Amino acid sequence: MDVLRQKSAPLSDETILWFEFLLKPNLLIKHLSKPIPIPSATELIAQFLSIAPENQNPNDLNSPETDSMNKNDGLKYSKKHLALKVLALKVAAYLRWDLDVLEKNLPAQRQVQLLSDLCSIAAGKTVHLPLSLVHESPIVGPEGSKHCLNFALALYHRWVLRAQVIRGSLGNRMNKPYGIGPGGVDANSMREEALINVPEPFINTSIEYLNRILLDPEPFRVLTFDSFVALDAHADSGQQRFESALPISKAELAVQIHYDLCMYYLYMQKYELAKQNIVNCKENLDQLKQEYCRKNLNAYIFCTVEEEQIRGCMMACGVSGEPDGLLERLNESVLNHYSDVVPILKEDNIRREIPMTQRKILELNVEGFVSMGSPEISTNDQRELELAVVALNVIRHVLDGDNILGSNAALQKYKSQELKLLELMLQYGDELYDELCLTDRDLLKKYFIQVITLLNNSTGVEAMLKSYPKLVSPQEFDDLKRQKVKDDIQFSGIGVQADWNVCESKMLRLDVGTFERQLITCTHASGVRKILVKLAGTNPTKPLWSINPSWSIPLPIKQLLMSLQRGFLQDFAYILVGKSRELAAKKDYSAAIALLTCLKSETTRSDLANNPLVLVLGKMAAWEGLLIQIQQVLEEWPKKPTDQAQFVRNCKQCLNSSTSNDIAPRPKILEHCAAILLNFNDWNSLLNPDKRYPALELSAAIAQAYLDIDKFKGTEKTSQEAWDLILPIFINQNTRQRHSTDNVTMLQLFLQKLRDPLVLSIVLSLLAKMYNIIKYESNLDLNAEYMFLWPVSIKNSAMYNHKMIQETLNNLLQQALKYYPNNIPWIKLKGDLEFSNGNHEAAMRYYVTALISGSEYCTISLQRPLMDEFIIRRMIKCCTSLGCYMQAAVLCQFLDETDYGLAFKSVIEKSSSFTDAMDSYYSCIWDPTLLEFIVNWHFKKGEHKRRLQAISYLGQLELNANNNEEIRREAAAVRKTRFLRSLARQYML
Repeated sequence: MDVLRQKSAPLSDETILWFEFLLKPNLLIKHLSKPIPIPSATELIAQFLSIAPENQNPNDLNSPETDSMNKNDGLKYSKKHLALKVLALKVAAYLRWDLDVLEKNLPAQRQVQLLSDLCSIAAGKTVHLPLSLVHESPIVGPEGSKHCLNFALALYHRWVLRAQVIRGSLGNRMNKPYGIGPGGVDANSMREEALINVPEPFINTSIEYLNRILLDPEPFRVLTFDSFVALDAHADSGQQRFESALPISKAELAVQIHYDLCMYYLYMQKYELAKQNIVNCKENLDQLKQEYCRKNLNAYIFCTVEEEQIRGCMMACGVSGEPDGLLERLNESVLNHYSDVVPILKEDNIRREIPMTQRKILELNVEGFVSMGSPEISTNDQRELELAVVALNVIRHVLDGDNILGSNAALQKYKSQELKLLELMLQYGDELYDELCLTDRDLLKKYFIQVITLLNNSTGVEAMLKSYPKLVSPQEFDDLKRQKVKDDIQFSGIGVQADWNVCESKMLRLDVGTFERQLITCTHASGVRKILVKLAGTNPTKPLWSINPSWSIPLPIKQLLMSLQRGFLQDFAYILVGKSRELAAKKDYSAAIALLTCLKSETTRSDLANNPLVLVLGKMAAWEGLLIQIQQVLEEWPKKPTDQAQFVRNCKQCLNSSTSNDIAPRPKILEHCAAILLNFNDWNSLLNPDKRYPALELSAAIAQAYLDIDKFKGTEKTSQEAWDLILPIFINQNTRQRHSTDNVTMLQLFLQKLRDPLVLSIVLSLLAKMYNIIKYESNLDLNAEYMFLWPVSIKNSAMYNHKMIQETLNNLLQQALKYYPNNIPWIKLKGDLEFSNGNHEAAMRYYVTALISGSEYCTISLQRPLMDEFIIRRMIKCCTSLGCYMQAAVLCQFLDETDYGLAFKSVIEKSSSFTDAMDSYYSCIWDPTLLEFIVNWHFKKGEHKRRLQAISYLGQLELNANNNEEIRREAAAVRKTRFLRSLARQYML
């Protein structure tokens, strides 16, 4: 034995060999359940089928191993091969027989083999595809199942139609998913092309079969993972559990089949048939969604069609859904004096197609129609029509989940006819109830309970409810009557009672709970004041601000309020501040500011003027209001505040308060003030910061950096302050790691408040310069504006955390592009960052986006500095890394001097792989030398058809070498635009 011979590396403990799935069938589901199984599910199928070939050697079937399998005319497989085929089918069932996945990842030969094995095992006898399925109907063997064979044949005939569409989209060439690798077209690939190129009679048979199973009254069953039983070494035969196949609804089957038929008819340009099928597909999808909603189910069993795909097909067929939709029918009804408007609105309460604004407009129009009167319709019918429209709109309002008080506006408006309106609402709600899902039923039930609670006429309501027990049962109504303790509760307003000035000495516990709930929901300062007065009369044992634990206020204000005497002001101030923070979190900034303004006014009362703590409370309330104003400005950017000058003055005053002898604002407020002054370019007010606050010091440094740019016009590297403040934050030492992470988080939170493009560009350039120096790879450098401002070296660069700098830069870039998505330097910087990280596809997407935006969507020619040598070289590198060599060859022409060596190398690399559409880019080449090389290369490779195609482009008149410079420049510009648009379709869509 040669002891020096190199040994193979030992297998990892997690490595699973294919035969282990034969020995331990339970291992399969455990492996497939992993987040990212290696090998993947489709790789397992290919492995199993490659070991279990389609055509078995007859000698193998006569072996003792297969004697037990050949006692009848059933399956002619050896036990080993049958076990492998069953495992492959179990994996396919785990993938829910998703043809999209199988077609994308399996060669066509393996797809046919898998479908053939499925038909054979379902039939209990060998079935050869495709001939036996056209000339004869497979007969179910003793071990087969008719309904499972129907499923197998349906899957096969769907595959036949889809294969034609795929073959047409690929032209005469086959792509990698269909088995053609880098070596060119071989015998297997030619066989695969023959398998997919199914003759017309076969296709007609597939269409007839699919239409037939749609009309079959028997339920359609889908084979599942548990339907296939893995073979055991000691078993004589493999009996499958076909009875465990799951039945699916006709709607789910119809959605999938009609979609496949539509795609085929679109490919064949039979648009009328395609239109019929996609309309049927959409109708069945709507029915299917309602069925799943009623049963509270989420995932489909068989259907893999997305709603977006159906909408796309409808657009391709010219079907928008609106001509036959409810909105169109409603418009026609209006033209016909509101005929059939009630059935339309009833149907819309289920489908919810008509926008609520249109329905409210209809309600107003009907009201005007009734007030004017019409001789064609009696007065009673007109009034009934008006109430019917109102009742149906209320139900739709409730089902949309809107505020219940908005729904009650109709009852207030028609108070004289509230019982008649309520009866109509109950009638329509009862008719609709059975067709709603559980969530909508719950919404409707809760609404009617609320309405009945608030109505005074309990006798009339009780008689009415006997006809509609689904919505409110008699037991529920009795409970409501017992809970109703007051008769003066009305619909008007949130938490408003008839008389707030009367304080009862003894209030029921239920009254206290009612007022506490009203206090929690009230969003108006006047309402809060009245409710507090009412509750104060109950002599509460605990402070009223403690009613709602969700009211949280800043610690300085809380400490100040706790030092005040317990009483109205303490409760009022605490609740208003807490509510303002709640409203600000919900982005209801106007209401939040209004509450704090009322609190500020409260502190100026004459009876409180001599209390210094109250004066401080007023200042704090004003600062909190300013903070919410700043948050609103940042949220609504680039919209500016109404009075920007006063707003900026308030921010300056707040910032100056940090250095006064009086109490200072919270650091968070100061930080927001500094950020907003940066965004408004008020540089001078930031130059003398309070250095106790890092955010203020950083803001001053950024302001100084801008002043340096303005002063020296980019001629000197003078700015050091911001660099010295930010660089130490990224120090990565074991003793300071937690502290460093906290500092980075604080920096990122401050940078999130920056909005001005100039400020963002300065900070981005600083982070990009740090990134370049610390990473120290010149071929991966980032390029940004204003990088000349910063130092060119860092001492002990290994001390700094490169990943944190990258994360901070990436977050700031995403934020900047959110507000300014067409900023070309930032888009290119994002591309450079992705390129540096090796994400070449993402980098290519951003580079192409920059070129598309900079050329105003290909309407103007590409000029420097938009497209320079630097970005072209990087795009070439991205294309070669992605295997798109022909794109790289075309890009070589964009250089100032065409790099023929790199272009020729790319063409040669390209010709060894058919993953890139080589001949589709000939129309983008304007350099005759490159086209001549391609012609000669096709000649050497014996590719006559492609050679003729390249010659046809080479012979175009505008590419003649004798043309003047203007003609050649125009020809290049046209082809550049064409190529750029093709890149946009690939990387941006």
